[in-house]
Amino acid sequence: MRFVLLYLMGMVNFWTTRGAAMFGIVMAGELLLSGRLVPLEFMPEWVENLAAWLPFKWTFQFPIDTFIGRLQPSEILMGIGMQILWTAGLGIALYFAWKRAIRRYAAVGN
Repeated sequence: MRFVLLYLMGMVNFWTTRGAAMFGIVMAGELLLSGRLVPLEFMPEWVENLAAWLPFKWTFQFPIDTFIGRLQPSEILMGIGMQILWTAGLGIALYFAWKRAIRRYAAVGN
């Protein structure tokens, strides 16, 4: 899931020269909303709710919570379902972005 997201972020450079700035914004969001910097339990409730709908929590906090045994079987199934949904959604976005990007690409040099 993270690979597909970062691949999609890399494709932004087909349309802009400011891809690094956008990458930085996404990485800051990931750092805050994945539980890597601060556990989501310490965040306000609205941040926890937002994180539940974004892919970052499902990339980092969910696997850790699963491995340490903090989740019930129903929560694990829901988390795997969210991972599948995000991977499929990002994969579809990547497919269409790639199709548009290769039409725009022009090589320069040798």
